[in-house]
Amino acid sequence: MGRLDGKTVVVTGASSGIGLAIAKLLGAEGGNIVLNGRQRENMDAAAKEIEAAGGKAVVQPGDVTEEKVVIGLVDTAVETFGALDVMVNNAGYNPFDPVINGGVYAKWKETLDVNVLALALGCREAVRVMQGKGGHIVNITSVAARSAEPDDPMYAASKHAAGALTESLRLALEGKNIRMTAIMPGAVATNLVRSMPEEQLFALGRMLGVDPEEAGIKPGEHLPQEMLDRVATMGKAFVMSPEDIAQAVLFAVTMPESAHVNEIMMRPSQPLQMPGMNLPA
Repeated sequence: MGRLDGKTVVVTGASSGIGLAIAKLLGAEGGNIVLNGRQRENMDAAAKEIEAAGGKAVVQPGDVTEEKVVIGLVDTAVETFGALDVMVNNAGYNPFDPVINGGVYAKWKETLDVNVLALALGCREAVRVMQGKGGHIVNITSVAARSAEPDDPMYAASKHAAGALTESLRLALEGKNIRMTAIMPGAVATNLVRSMPEEQLFALGRMLGVDPEEAGIKPGEHLPQEMLDRVATMGKAFVMSPEDIAQAVLFAVTMPESAHVNEIMMRPSQPLQMPGMNLPA
């Protein structure tokens, strides 16, 4: 018997990395999962995996910066499974942009759209259908919500905003049977680093035992899964796995109703440090 039997869960950013790991784990625990992301192939495979284990899953591709997509996600959950019990706002973007010295405005806007506004939309729509019934909203933010990032200030700003939004909404929902949890990961082996400048991305790969050219790494494109697997293995002291974060989500949403987990901060056992580069540890 799974710990989420009969519960319906929406996971955004579920086509890779942390979101995909969350969807798989909560599905393995009996949850009815609605997967959202921009790339369908991985989500279709995850849905088949969940259903083969006896669970239920629906794939709903789309960009969560579009209001109609987020509304549709929540409506799909209710129409398909009868309710929404857990909303996991996981979709994220890191511009790796310095702001000064030639920063790119389009990257700043996308960062705020994905990390703050889409998260707010997810919260609003979840509350819309949870009111009077109860539920749990989990926002995946970052340890950058508690630090200054001189090489990546817009990312830090977006995560500070996401953290403030999450805590403000948690207080607004007190007494309404809707719980709110912020999960704040440090360095995780995911595709979030694909937006790094080529020099930094390649240096990070070499540091963790991966030859960038041999692995076929191309800045801006999704990284080969074998590279992410190797990074997670070779650099496990410095980088957590997406499955680690998924376990934190499962812990939060399966706590008894009498216990409210406001936030969970997760870090690898050792900080990842590179000359000339500051990374959230």
